[in-house]
Amino acid sequence: MRLPRLPRQLSVIAMGVTVGVMCLQFTGVFQLLEWAMLNQWFRLRPPEDRTVPIVLVTIDEADIQWLGRWPMTDTQLAALLNRLKAARPTAIGLDLYRDLPIEPGHAELLQVFRTTPNLFGIQKAIGNPTGTAVPPPPVLGERGQIGINDLLLDADGTVRRNLLSIGSEQQEVMALGTRLALIYLETQKIKPRRSSNPNQVHLGQAHFERLHPNTGGYVWLDTGGFQTLANFLRIPGGLSATSLKAVMLGQVPPTLFQDKLVFIGVKAESTWGDRFYTPFTTDSKTTWAGVEIHANVAAQIITSAMAGRPLLRGLPEAVEWAWILLWAGVGTILGWALRSLVWAIVLVAAVVGLLLGAAYGAFLGGWWVVVISPLLAFKTAGLISRSYWIVEVLKQANLQLEQKVQERTQELRAKNRALEQARLQAETANQALERLARIDDLTQVANRRFFNEVLQQEWQRMQRLQLPLSLILLDVDCFKLYNDTYGHPAGDACLSRIADALQASVQRSTDFVARYGGEEFAILLPNTPLPGAMQVATNIRSTVKQLAIPHTRSSVSSLVTLSIGVACIDLRLLSSPTQLVQRADEALYQAKASGRDRIVVLESVPDVTREIS
Repeated sequence: MRLPRLPRQLSVIAMGVTVGVMCLQFTGVFQLLEWAMLNQWFRLRPPEDRTVPIVLVTIDEADIQWLGRWPMTDTQLAALLNRLKAARPTAIGLDLYRDLPIEPGHAELLQVFRTTPNLFGIQKAIGNPTGTAVPPPPVLGERGQIGINDLLLDADGTVRRNLLSIGSEQQEVMALGTRLALIYLETQKIKPRRSSNPNQVHLGQAHFERLHPNTGGYVWLDTGGFQTLANFLRIPGGLSATSLKAVMLGQVPPTLFQDKLVFIGVKAESTWGDRFYTPFTTDSKTTWAGVEIHANVAAQIITSAMAGRPLLRGLPEAVEWAWILLWAGVGTILGWALRSLVWAIVLVAAVVGLLLGAAYGAFLGGWWVVVISPLLAFKTAGLISRSYWIVEVLKQANLQLEQKVQERTQELRAKNRALEQARLQAETANQALERLARIDDLTQVANRRFFNEVLQQEWQRMQRLQLPLSLILLDVDCFKLYNDTYGHPAGDACLSRIADALQASVQRSTDFVARYGGEEFAILLPNTPLPGAMQVATNIRSTVKQLAIPHTRSSVSSLVTLSIGVACIDLRLLSSPTQLVQRADEALYQAKASGRDRIVVLESVPDVTREIS
């Protein structure tokens, strides 16, 4: 069957599917799936070979056992800060809540706070179901040396966004990672520049843009504060880290911290409240501590500003719609064009691979491109397009079938007409043959064969009804001399006129006239007694004389005359139609022998004869 051309309706299918998928996307039904795909992109991305000026000082279970208590006292914390301060780091980020004194040593700790201008504490600025807001440490809060440690969790409990700051430009409070990153970049003579767009900030080679509510796979996201998508940095071996115990025992060279950003935080399993899921998390052992996330945020900012590392961002909504429309169009075309199941499997797999590959390539370039929506649009459009193709093919097949049926019907009608015409012609031919077989061609009356058939039928009928049957046999007198004198054409004409006269002389439809042979004729008269037959014979004789056909060589008259024999059956005495013919023939013979031009009647009783001159 000929392949239907691409109809305009295919564009309607692609656009309709796109609108439908976008409506579903706006309900948030695809969020979890899109988040899962983003997690996969992070896990597939190979580690980046970058040097980051960040060191983590972590507190794990071994450190807590060494300290002998938790939380650590102010004296222990002051000693740790003094050791780090002596190593001359660029800044220290203390990711420990210290709003309340933990004696002994509170006064000593406050003194460290006052004398360490590059030390920054934390506060929990945003309350949530897991806890209320927590104020910053004394002194550091008064001096503005704080950063918020709030993390943004998606509905599945995973951190995928960075909260860089909260508040207005006049009362902005930065996150801990943001604050330390800006301090380090300032030493590199890189400062943030506000754009004319309040949602954008330029920092070195990076352009930070506030997250939109529908960025990437997010739908109607609460974008309070300055949020960006987290483009987690993973380097071989991870960020440089050491333990609290190693620092306190002097097991770490001071050069490890010099001119670096130092983050202090807890990683111990017993402090589970400060552990979080990230895109790299596959089980409880791969969760990240809060301090690791804050340090990674700082690393993201620094590498983007100094080395141009791509920030992760979503496509503009219009471009995202076009992206979904593109794959809906691909699905529509493939659904319409593919015919082979093998090719369908191969091409669909190839297109899905291309879609995933394009999305992953875009991710490597810093773009979060949705996958689930275009994949659904591709498959849905393909199925609808294929269904539409099937419907169109069925319509075309139905039309072709109807056309063939019509053509076949016309052919059959033509054949039927030809058959009917042939039947009529055959009937006409049969009738003609029947006529030829029963009618004398010259006189147009029944021939001898037809006469014999009718005689047999009428004999049986009259015998069954017990009715009389009469027969008249007549002969044209001296007809051979007529032919010799006037010629055979004249003889034929004479016989024809006599036959017409005979037909005119009988009155009933059952009376039967036949040419019996040569110049002899027979008239069969069913249900006619002898007197009636005599009357018919008399009429015939008179009618022929009235024709006045000349016959100069006749021995009887100067006109054509007839010799007539009449017989009538007696069903009790005659047992066959042959006997009737024999008696009529005998009467005819007697008429000829008696001088011609007369009627001889044989009674039904044998040997009784009557002659009419």
